[in-house]
Amino acid sequence: MTRTYFKTKLLILLALLLLSGRNILRAQQLQASLSHYSTEDGLPSNAIANLTSDDYGYLWISTWNGISRFDGYHFYNYKTGIASGIRGLHNRVDAMIIDQAENVWLKMYDGRMFVINRKTDRIEDPLEGISGHEQYHVDYFFTPYVTTTSDVLISYDDIGLYKLRLDRNGFKQDLITTGNLRVNAVVEGYRNDIWVGTDKGVHRINMPNLSLERKGYFEDEHITRLATNGYNIFVGTKSGKILQFSYGQEPTLVKDFGREITGLYVDSHGLIWFSDLGDGAYRLNPKTGDVKFFTQRVTAPEFTSRGAEFGESLGVVWVRMNHGGYGYYDRDTDEVNYFHNDPVNPWNLSNTVNARLEMNEGVIWESTIRRGLEKLEVLKRTIPRSFLVNEATSTLANEIRAMYHDKKRNVTLLGNKSGQIFVFDGNMNLKNIITHDSKGQPLSRPYGISGDAQGNYWVSDKDNGVYKITPTRSGYDIINFRHNDKDPYSLSANSAYLTVEDRQGNIWVATYGGGVNVLRKDKNGRYIALHAKNVMKHYPHNAYMKVRTIAMDDEGNIWAGTTDGILIMQIRNNNVVIETLETPEDIEKGLMSNDIVCLARDNQGVMWVGTNSGGLSRTTTKDKNGVWQFENYGIEQGLPSEEIHSITFDDKGNVWFSTDHILCSFDAQKKIISTFSNLEGVDDTMMSEGAAITLSNGNILFGTLNGYYTVDRKKLMTKTGSLLKLRITDFLIDGVIQTPRTPGQAYDYYVPESKSVKLLQQDGEFSFRFAALNYQLQHRVHYQYKLEGYDEDWQNAGKDRMATYSNVPAGTYKFQVKAFLLESPENYDMRTIEVIVPASFLLSSKAIWTYLILLTILALTALWWYQRRLKNGNGNANVNANLNANGNESELTESGDVLSEDIKLDVDDAPYADVTEVGMFESEGDDSHLK
Repeated sequence: MTRTYFKTKLLILLALLLLSGRNILRAQQLQASLSHYSTEDGLPSNAIANLTSDDYGYLWISTWNGISRFDGYHFYNYKTGIASGIRGLHNRVDAMIIDQAENVWLKMYDGRMFVINRKTDRIEDPLEGISGHEQYHVDYFFTPYVTTTSDVLISYDDIGLYKLRLDRNGFKQDLITTGNLRVNAVVEGYRNDIWVGTDKGVHRINMPNLSLERKGYFEDEHITRLATNGYNIFVGTKSGKILQFSYGQEPTLVKDFGREITGLYVDSHGLIWFSDLGDGAYRLNPKTGDVKFFTQRVTAPEFTSRGAEFGESLGVVWVRMNHGGYGYYDRDTDEVNYFHNDPVNPWNLSNTVNARLEMNEGVIWESTIRRGLEKLEVLKRTIPRSFLVNEATSTLANEIRAMYHDKKRNVTLLGNKSGQIFVFDGNMNLKNIITHDSKGQPLSRPYGISGDAQGNYWVSDKDNGVYKITPTRSGYDIINFRHNDKDPYSLSANSAYLTVEDRQGNIWVATYGGGVNVLRKDKNGRYIALHAKNVMKHYPHNAYMKVRTIAMDDEGNIWAGTTDGILIMQIRNNNVVIETLETPEDIEKGLMSNDIVCLARDNQGVMWVGTNSGGLSRTTTKDKNGVWQFENYGIEQGLPSEEIHSITFDDKGNVWFSTDHILCSFDAQKKIISTFSNLEGVDDTMMSEGAAITLSNGNILFGTLNGYYTVDRKKLMTKTGSLLKLRITDFLIDGVIQTPRTPGQAYDYYVPESKSVKLLQQDGEFSFRFAALNYQLQHRVHYQYKLEGYDEDWQNAGKDRMATYSNVPAGTYKFQVKAFLLESPENYDMRTIEVIVPASFLLSSKAIWTYLILLTILALTALWWYQRRLKNGNGNANVNANLNANGNESELTESGDVLSEDIKLDVDDAPYADVTEVGMFESEGDDSHLK
């Protein structure tokens, strides 16, 4: 199965809310998002043996075919077995522990130990160099122990207890003398002294002497398990006893259970959890001596385990029972409840859990007998949904579209489609419910509420036109304006959606089917309606009649959003001026859809447009023809949907809007969009159109077809950026991940865990990939990066979370990346790494040395040629001189041919001589013999 984020929610029957007094369980169905991963997603094997996490936040997965490190997006696999090329490395990894330096120690299926060195990203043998260490094996049921000083204690069969440490200088190996004692368990006391459970009692390690103290506790007992609550040390024995001792106190017997103790844990409330060789698990209250047994119905038992596992997270104790069964402990009911795995429900996961890890951030990782990896993200409901009418018999009672907040009075009005308007104070306490007008006529379906400068409320009703509500000391004075066939200056239609007041006090009404109406007082002070059927002669014919929304821009113009586009209107010199919003010359800067759903103006005067199928748009500038241009945002820009239902703004200027069933926030300056869905409590309930308001306290309300959401931005913020757990996960050259564990890589150190990287050449491409390892918040985290000294501003990272650079000039730079939530960008997590870019080869030191060597060779070559020329020149001169001295003219005449031949030879031997320079035609006498 490919990576699947099951948006279909898994209903997890996790009862967290309990009634006190009667011990009656008040169950609340807690939803969780389930994701499944398999080898198709990158896992090295679907058979998972162990799960753990390091302090950085990486999830480590040991399988039957190697190790995997998971960052929430990608699996980074380490080969084991023969494929690894490491001598003696088994393919199965049975268990893992992580030391204080984040090195991952691996207990292999055959009992040998190896470790992933985080500095080199290689699997190494910690006993390398010790003769015969290939035959050292750890007992199957012994768990290696990491101390607070980063020592790793490992008991090898028939060898003893090794104290190992891996630091920058390599491995330090010390053998602790144990004599004839066999070490079965290790625990650290609150004074940082180390205690070991052996087949003959509990003994303390004398670290300076690397030996066990002779005198110990319970020396007549075979110790199987050790545990601590931070002060007392608890002991489980083969005979079935649970004992305890502490500094300054006599050792005591807590409980004689009578059967071998195979698992032992002490929780934060002082309860002792243990198991024997049988099924299930036990809870012991040491104060009362009460023991309770827990088990679950298991359809596929697992018989190879030897003891239960316990842990505390999310404020509760989690129990993986022996031979099958998994759940959490409910302290109020004193029960271990199923956790999404009750066999009664066939769609649930199996409760035979091979490996599990519960994280405090609200993510549970599991691998069950069905194989693969399961990720369960508990829905925290930070964005709650409230109801106007509890236990309503009609769905209309909680369908909310009409919303308005009166900042002057600090009053909020919410209208449902049952004809009720609920009036709340500043703390959202109900003050009043409006159901009828002053004539006693009931309201029908309020669709929109707005206010005017006089403090009146204007309610648009889907069936009854418009209501003007004036608050009075005794209540409200409510007047209704509706269509009247006998009055041409009544509303053109009763299907009113929304109103807005212009700067002259006129009330503009959006009606669905009757176009735009203007309620304006005549000379007698009576409101009359202006529309296309009376004075608006220039209103577009048979178009722009279905008006959903209406708003006023920064210049006082009225924008009316219809199913045919936007009308821009105003009253000028007692005339209604109407313009249609045209498409600019650059079509891409026009609206992507003319089906307008909502309009809103921000505090900068920018008009925002929500459309059906065209996404979100905002005004930028007008083109040379005076036509408005827009910046558009759709799915390509990060929107979850291009159906926008409502828009509002927070006090930071961020835009909040809803799509069909998802809430979003948008930082227009950073151009970053955040989405909120089921993980925050926003479920599949559909959002209402035009239903979004911001309260005086900063909270934002969104109306839905069943209640309203309250967004308290403080609950969406992080107190510190470190909670996001940002890491640089990869370093790439020309798109290839660089790691020393891969043969042929140029870097012998693991760049993401280093403080500096020196590139090998200037003209290549290098990249950094990064991720926030808080798996509960990962979907909301945004990233910005900057190469200081090269980038002028911070850059937004894309969905691939990568920063890529090429042909960066030579120099030293600092790469920075920060992770943050849009709701609290000031609380960010940051990582930095120095980047050294070498000079181009033509200017590099190697090139300069090459140039010097070549120049030296050229110089020596030129000198050799020069010396040879000098030597040849001197030899020819000596030959000519000898000939002239010993010969005579008659001999020269008689043997002219020979002389001429000798001269030619002399000429040929002189590489720089010219024939005319030899003197063949310089004689003033008879030279006929030369012819």
